[in-house]
Amino acid sequence: MESSIQALKNIKTGSLYYFLAIIIALVTEVVIFREKSLANSFFVLIFELVAYGILLIGFSRMRTGFFQLSKTINTYIGTTGVNIFIIGIVALLFGAILPILIYIGGSLVFIGDVMIGYTIYKIGQRFQVNTEKIAGILVMISITSFIGYIISYFASDEVMRKMLQAPREEKLLIVSSDKSIGYGILKSNGDANVVVYSKESSEIISAQIMGYNFQTLQINPKTVMAGENRIYIKFALSGVMFVPGNIYNLEILLANNEKLLASLVYEL
Repeated sequence: MESSIQALKNIKTGSLYYFLAIIIALVTEVVIFREKSLANSFFVLIFELVAYGILLIGFSRMRTGFFQLSKTINTYIGTTGVNIFIIGIVALLFGAILPILIYIGGSLVFIGDVMIGYTIYKIGQRFQVNTEKIAGILVMISITSFIGYIISYFASDEVMRKMLQAPREEKLLIVSSDKSIGYGILKSNGDANVVVYSKESSEIISAQIMGYNFQTLQINPKTVMAGENRIYIKFALSGVMFVPGNIYNLEILLANNEKLLASLVYEL
């Protein structure tokens, strides 16, 4: 819980820094518009460098926040988007030397905005905060991204409130007296740690959460022995809102056509 709150604080700070950088950049452009003689002055150069510096620091904080939050929500798209955005900004910095970098940098900034905005939208969707979802949409549009980031800054408080108000689930582990049914925990990042019982040794062919068609990314170990077995399975959970504390059924198919069943408790 604490790490998720800190992650949201980092994302919030990143949004604020972005907005401040845009304000500084706009003020600089207004000064240039009114006093064209200052266009190539040292004063304008300093302000532009300050704006770029604040922007890069802000997005570094946001990237850290997305990475920290990946334990709760799949925010890897946002992390990648921040990396692409930063590369785009660096390309724009050298656009005066090599003009083609202006087009490359602009394209990368747009792609980064779309990926970051999508992740902000998913955060709002996950915690049912409509203002955060609106902020994500505005960031994805790119031209309205500065509005989206400042809305996200204020919406982050509501997201954190909802996270703190959410009932804390006690760690629950089902230990079944029926050895034909295993038990385990399914985490929101797709990690499943399972205990199952097999009649004989065999290779694991597949594993799936019954009623869903999630891709299985990893199974370790890939064989079971006769008796109790502890297995780690990684699922690509996406598009489904599981309820913390609810039980979901797992089916493991073995090469000998034996099917092992397990009840998994879902946790954030």
